[in-house]
Amino acid sequence: MNRDWADLARDLRAADHVASWSENHLELGGACTPQGVIDRLAGLQRAGDWLTHDAVMRVLVQRAAAGGFDGDLAWRIAMRVLLPKVILMTRTQLRDGVEFDEILATMLSALCEVVRTYPLERRPRALFANLSMDTLSLAQHILAADFDDRAKLREIAHGMVPLAADSATSALLLGEAPDPYEQVRLAELLVRAVELDLVSAEEPELTDGAARTELLALVSWAVDIQALSPVEAQRITEYHLSASDVPDRSHRTTRAMGAEGARLRQRASRATRSLRQADTVNAYLAAA
Repeated sequence: MNRDWADLARDLRAADHVASWSENHLELGGACTPQGVIDRLAGLQRAGDWLTHDAVMRVLVQRAAAGGFDGDLAWRIAMRVLLPKVILMTRTQLRDGVEFDEILATMLSALCEVVRTYPLERRPRALFANLSMDTLSLAQHILAADFDDRAKLREIAHGMVPLAADSATSALLLGEAPDPYEQVRLAELLVRAVELDLVSAEEPELTDGAARTELLALVSWAVDIQALSPVEAQRITEYHLSASDVPDRSHRTTRAMGAEGARLRQRASRATRSLRQADTVNAYLAAA
């Protein structure tokens, strides 16, 4: 893919097409090469200007669906934009006995399809997040199919129990759940939350639809798309999920925690501001 991109960067016809796009779309910021579009999007992401970022992505996705050289060019640029995110997501899907290259190939195949078929009229906002999550969802379904059946998914879930480190999680994963795929998703979320130090390794279980689960899913996702730093995510969960030191007692209140609670609240407030500024919550809800 890097060789393909290098060839595209030297393609004068590609440069002419991008320059033509810029004449009709001010949001491209005068980009006149494929790499110029990438640089434009990177700058908008760093600035937190997701509104304009969406507008540029919309140009690419709309043209990618049109076909011809113009469509193929837009599709290849969109793929390049999402490639780093796809590689990061690939690491979250690693399984025993499955090579990284195999999972990456599945993710790239899913990305190709998602970019070409994205329902722009129905979901015109949060394009980077939506394309990423649609790619992950499609790839997971493909990988699940490769594991043959639901029994195999239960086997995968069984292998994740030691990572969750709690017998209650074992019951959650291996009980008579109607959807083992969902249980694997919850286990992966728990493992990811532990990796980010959002919860301890003694976290007993995650329940689908619970507020605790939804908060962990949101902040983990925000870290993955670089809308939050791991430290900011930790501050949010430290405040909102702060559990009692005494077993079977309800969560501590910040008032009862005194000065410690005030510090937690202040840090969480600053971290949450990052979510609001990047409009990450709305992007997450749109992608869900």
